[in-house]
Amino acid sequence: MTVKISKRLAVDFDGTLCTANYPNLGRQLLIHKIVAAYVRRKKKQGWIIILNTLRDKNNRILGPKPYCEAITFCREHNIPIDIINDNLKEATDHFGYARKISAERYIDDRNVGFIGWLLRLHKNKRK
Repeated sequence: MTVKISKRLAVDFDGTLCTANYPNLGRQLLIHKIVAAYVRRKKKQGWIIILNTLRDKNNRILGPKPYCEAITFCREHNIPIDIINDNLKEATDHFGYARKISAERYIDDRNVGFIGWLLRLHKNKRK
């Protein structure tokens, strides 16, 4: 039996949707705005957007504040998020639970792909 699972885009927060400044919020520069526009476009195309971040609502040291601030930042910058740090239910129902986020595409400032390369290039120029 084949299960149709929606296309998923996993996107990192710190360094990808804004400058890296954990546990505080960073700023959104041009490269981050380009990533946000891409995320919005994929959402309009029907993709599920997963925020894949180290910010955790159950952080024992910092509490939920950094996690909540990231969610608020995404809302204020019109970055659609469907799921945070979890897999799509239809995927876990079919494949079982996994810590690794399952997606067709991943955007992260540490990625080797073109966007990751641009994010790294921008980060290195600021040093």
